[in-house]
Amino acid sequence: MRAGPLSDGRVINILNRNFVCVYAANEDYTGPNPLVGAEERAELARIRQEGYAKKLSVGDVRAYVLTPDGHTHDTVPTEKVAVTLDMLQWTVGQFKPQPGPPVVPPARQSVPPPAPDDAVALHLISRGDDRGSWGEFPAENWIVLAREDWSKLLPAGEVTLGQTWELDHGVGVRILRYFYPQTENNYADLDRIEQHQLTAKALSVRDGVVTARIDGFMKGHHSFYSGRKADPLGAAIVGVMTFAPGKPPSLQLVTTSAAYGTRPFKVTVQTVPHTTR
Repeated sequence: MRAGPLSDGRVINILNRNFVCVYAANEDYTGPNPLVGAEERAELARIRQEGYAKKLSVGDVRAYVLTPDGHTHDTVPTEKVAVTLDMLQWTVGQFKPQPGPPVVPPARQSVPPPAPDDAVALHLISRGDDRGSWGEFPAENWIVLAREDWSKLLPAGEVTLGQTWELDHGVGVRILRYFYPQTENNYADLDRIEQHQLTAKALSVRDGVVTARIDGFMKGHHSFYSGRKADPLGAAIVGVMTFAPGKPPSLQLVTTSAAYGTRPFKVTVQTVPHTTR
């Protein structure tokens, strides 16, 4: 829906002026360690059960319209803009809300997470080369490396020109765990990565600042839908890391080629400023 009705200006306008908009990600409500509490999970279950009782189309990829007192009124199970717009206009006509500005001003939804001052925050963007539902928008993730983690990416002792070293295996897996295009399944278990290697080579050493080239690859598997058969996943990677002794490094990575099954995709990773606790 995000690539269809929720990207149409008419739908956005009527939602912002007449509705209080909330979205929920399934991953926050399910799994062994859900991110939301029992009360919120029960509330989502109630909304769905009321939909079943009214014989509405209920499922995961849905927009639920609630009455002012919080009960399920209707659902939008389609990606067609016209159907969504008609339903929203009908709802506005029935309840006659007083139009106004958005309750929450539009803002970036993916922001650097809180982290210690000496941590490294990596912003990862992944996108399939195809377009349409799953390729229309890029996916974003954040990887935060504490000092004890990013220090393992650096070689011990003084670095000399042309020196090579392998980046720590465990830290490398954490960086590469989100190297896959958009899918329904976002459980990025570390054991999905079967092989990987990231090797650095010092290209310059000036005034204690080292600039190193990164070359590497990863191979693994990923299921488009959770619990279903996994398809092979692989990428060739190149990048740059700049660092000075005792200070957090700056890291940039990009795929030179990558495929998930037969689906090509691209990934970029870069260090960005982050908020502090």
